[in-house]
Amino acid sequence: MPDFVQDPVLRIPALLIATDGKSARCFVEIWNERSSAGKTYTRSRITDDPPELPDGEYMVEFAEQSLRTIKRWGKWQLVFLAPDFEIEEMATEAA
Repeated sequence: MPDFVQDPVLRIPALLIATDGKSARCFVEIWNERSSAGKTYTRSRITDDPPELPDGEYMVEFAEQSLRTIKRWGKWQLVFLAPDFEIEEMATEAA
């Protein structure tokens, strides 16, 4: 389990797209965490989504990224981003 947040959390506007094609706006919060073994992970979570979105599979699109995610029991699955994902570039693009 990661032991501390390395970078500040970035909030990036995003779009959720359901398997039926319906879409909704949200934000993706992104941050880096370092594990006790010293490995750094880039993580993200979905926030500010419309509460009426049903559970199911979605694509979330932000900053030229497209990731598969799942809403289950009203909660979004946390997403680990690719190791080459540059959090600094996201800060520039989100500004």
